Amino acid sequence: MTKILLMNIPSGPYPTDYPPVGISRVIEGVDPKLNCDFYFYDLDYFRPSFEEIKDKIQEFNPQIIGFSAILTPAYAYLKKLSIHIKENFPNTIQVLGGEMAVISNIILLKTKMDFCVTGESEPTFSMLIAKLQQDNFEIKNNETYKDINGLVFLLNGIPHFTGYADESSNALKQMNYELISKHTNLEQYMQKIDGQFYRNRINKYEIDNFFSSFYSDNLSKRIANICASKGCVGKCTFCHRFFKGYKVINPEEVINYIEDLIKKYNIGLIQFAEENFGSNSKATYKIVKYLKEKKLNWAAGAVRVSTVSEDMIKAWKESGCVQINFGIESCSQKMLDIMEKYTTVEENLNALKLLNKYGIFTIIGLVIGVPGETVQTIEETVKNLSAVIPEDINMPYEICINWFQAVPGTQGYEYARRIGFIGNSLEEEEKYIEDLYNVDANDIRHYLNFTDYDKEEIAYWKEYIFFELIS
Repeated sequence: MTKILLMNIPSGPYPTDYPPVGISRVIEGVDPKLNCDFYFYDLDYFRPSFEEIKDKIQEFNPQIIGFSAILTPAYAYLKKLSIHIKENFPNTIQVLGGEMAVISNIILLKTKMDFCVTGESEPTFSMLIAKLQQDNFEIKNNETYKDINGLVFLLNGIPHFTGYADESSNALKQMNYELISKHTNLEQYMQKIDGQFYRNRINKYEIDNFFSSFYSDNLSKRIANICASKGCVGKCTFCHRFFKGYKVINPEEVINYIEDLIKKYNIGLIQFAEENFGSNSKATYKIVKYLKEKKLNWAAGAVRVSTVSEDMIKAWKESGCVQINFGIESCSQKMLDIMEKYTTVEENLNALKLLNKYGIFTIIGLVIGVPGETVQTIEETVKNLSAVIPEDINMPYEICINWFQAVPGTQGYEYARRIGFIGNSLEEEEKYIEDLYNVDANDIRHYLNFTDYDKEEIAYWKEYIFFELIS
């Protein structure tokens, strides 16, 4: 039996409450014929020391360690951990999957990682495991891995990409909570509706008003994150994803999955934790109709403003919807065009007006400091948003304002390299990425200034927007 230890790399200073979907999909998606024994060590939740990780590896004694890494700012942690593991377990093979594989060239040259898996990792990972089994887990000749699409590894000291794997036939798996509960604390990922999940996100003066929008019987029940789709129809300049296109899950499968969750875990709120909920109107209609019949509350973490209409928002409210987040980003048309949002200020404002009219909570997310941002575009955003947030608003809303970050794999990152904000050498690029570790995007101290102003001149922008719209 092949022993595989899976670990998720912490992506921030505090444990996330978003479930480890990638880990779940890998464990379920690897070919069962390979006879693998998986153990998941939830680094993000437990936050163990390197010595504790060393003890866990000694206890499980895996042939392969698989890292799930979502965000490139966690690279500094990954590098230290990879080197620590190699020093103590030189024969254990290290494999990385997740969005961080976008910097696979740096990872392979600067850490002790043996392979990076790109895109949806399950089929590629299965083929890699099979090949490693044949080689008795000894990497003798990297040439023999060239026929496995979706891999990146060193070939003659140079990162070699084998080409994209065919993902067209991959079934999109939901989070397997039962499976993950064997390895970590399920309460972290299925919190109570009236518990800390929303209390940490909504100010204490508005939380009771927000809870009043729920069916009263649901408040003591749990929250479950699910997906009705994967991918996004947008190509924003600040966003990166390996998955190309937009894939919708059969709504009957989504409904059956929700039914199973209700029976096992007493669910009262469904959170659609995807990038593009609602873009397929027919599939969405069937799911929303079911949620209404079941008297389940629900929330959508990301909806395009161009998707919604008044009839849709009204129907969603009547079906138990309590929260919708849009990718607003800016209310200056100039900035929306630069971001390649393919939305308009009018669409942004209309979407927010509808949520206010029907009493649905939202977090207005803004990105400021994108190349081209000026005092005038900030004023446009404030003026336009002020027009749709009435003085006597009687529902909770929040505003989240982040400075633009040049993240690897995005157009913004390549622009920062082109204009010299990020050095061209491997060492300079790595230094920039290492400095992103535990950086908060709402802190201007870490912002690469893409504007024509001195940083001191724009430092007030974030607070100005916040106080104009909140106070």
